[in-house]
Amino acid sequence: MMAAASIAPPARWRTVACTLLVLVAGSACARQGTSMTQDQSTDPSAAALARAASAGDGADARRLIADGANPNATDANGSPLLQGAILRGDRRAFQTLLDAGADPTAGAANGNTALHLAAMQSDDSYLKALLAKGVPVDTPNTRNRETPLFNALEARNDANIRLLLDAGAAVDATDAFGATLLHKAARINATAWVVRFLEAGADPTAKDRTGNTFQPSFFRARDAVLSADSRRDRETVREWLVARRIPVEDKH
Repeated sequence: MMAAASIAPPARWRTVACTLLVLVAGSACARQGTSMTQDQSTDPSAAALARAASAGDGADARRLIADGANPNATDANGSPLLQGAILRGDRRAFQTLLDAGADPTAGAANGNTALHLAAMQSDDSYLKALLAKGVPVDTPNTRNRETPLFNALEARNDANIRLLLDAGAAVDATDAFGATLLHKAARINATAWVVRFLEAGADPTAKDRTGNTFQPSFFRARDAVLSADSRRDRETVREWLVARRIPVEDKH
């Protein structure tokens, strides 16, 4: 008598079974208040420090650090605890970590320091606290060398741009590619800030590594597609350059 052949389940059944397993696992994670993709530190001492900071327990935070907890520990995304507090909007944890010795110049995976991240927030209390702590206003991004002023500009955060300028931020700062704030403002069509940076002393002749000044980006779009404000800013810049006998690179 021939032995009964084993019959493998159809591929469709296997797919359904795998899907059900994933759904069950996801449901279990949800019941435990966690996510399979949630970033959590695997360092118990760092996790304890994060809890102490969120509770505003400065004494416990300092004790944990004295016992070896790293105040600059990072999560799975490479963000230091101090930056995680900013992202969560947790002022108490932020201040506790800052007072306990967390390094505000430590870079995240993308190179941003706490000052860069704070420069992009609508809540300016983080930026003010870091500046009051004495964090250098032109602290560079640890990867692309941009200063926090670049971040505030990218976020179109006028209040934080002014705050940084009032604190002495350099208007001629450059990134790792030689681009200035004028280059960045022109690239993102922040025309009003091109005017203000020029008036604040930014060098209009500064060139990036490609050999370009800010002008090719600034004059790239045709006037017809610009808003009335942008057209006015463009004319102001054109007149500013002409008055200083700087060649205008407007090809339109």
